[in-house]
Amino acid sequence: MAILSAILLVLGLVLGSAAARAQSLDVDLDGTGGSTGPRFGQSLVAPNSPGAGSPGVDTGPLAAPKQEYTPIILTTVPAPMVVELFTSEGCSSCPPADALLGELTQRQYVLPLSFHVDYWDYIGWKDRFADPVFTKRQRAYAEAQGSSMVYTPQMIVAGAIDVVGSDRKAVEKALKKAYTRNTMYRIQVMREKDGRVMVQFPEAPIGVPATVWLVTYQKSAESHVKAGENAGRSLMTYNVVRSLQKVGMWYGPATEIELKLNPAAKANSPDACAIIANQAEHGPIIAAAAFNFTKAW
Repeated sequence: MAILSAILLVLGLVLGSAAARAQSLDVDLDGTGGSTGPRFGQSLVAPNSPGAGSPGVDTGPLAAPKQEYTPIILTTVPAPMVVELFTSEGCSSCPPADALLGELTQRQYVLPLSFHVDYWDYIGWKDRFADPVFTKRQRAYAEAQGSSMVYTPQMIVAGAIDVVGSDRKAVEKALKKAYTRNTMYRIQVMREKDGRVMVQFPEAPIGVPATVWLVTYQKSAESHVKAGENAGRSLMTYNVVRSLQKVGMWYGPATEIELKLNPAAKANSPDACAIIANQAEHGPIIAAAAFNFTKAW
């Protein structure tokens, strides 16, 4: 009887431990931590901490960080949905889209960026933030989507969905669609003791190699427009991009890429930086992150 009692006691302890472990796993896999953020789909990786933003499933382990690296704290969730607005201070239809992008900056699970194009400069007002590099990016998106037309204000959501940037309902619908169908991968940004800044990509079955872009931007700026379609208006722009550099490729294996910021980009005194990984060069975005400029350089 003593032996039987002992066996029953051990069995009870084992079953109790298994139940507790199962309960713990349920909590971990839920990924919400009580978050009130949107639940558009389960295709994104889980945030680093509960309540940090959109839930999702992890899509692959990161390479183990080297001990000499210090993680740079991200200002978004580890895999935000990227929204790129192509706009201009010379376009009278753009201010409502600029304002909507400003609202999106309040959502931690979204990385909104404002690219000012230069093809409106001819009508009398030269946009100080415009760059032909940004116009080239917009045209490349159009070509990748089988179109020859570009316009302002245009938003490209997740590198794949084209909507009018001032159409709130269309933008919200595009975000929901992107959350449903886009798989995003978790990346980390690290700073080495010698000052080098590195981005780590996980091993992942991405299929098509991804081009990795380094973006610098100002969180907000105001312009007093004196000519053109917006003459006499004071315009606010948000997360306005100041530079765009191609910094490397990610082919699928765990990869580290050094982020070398050119002197011209530093001279613009940006507030923040972003990493964007587009499949091919201007296909769907499969990884992204944002962080404060002063934390890296």
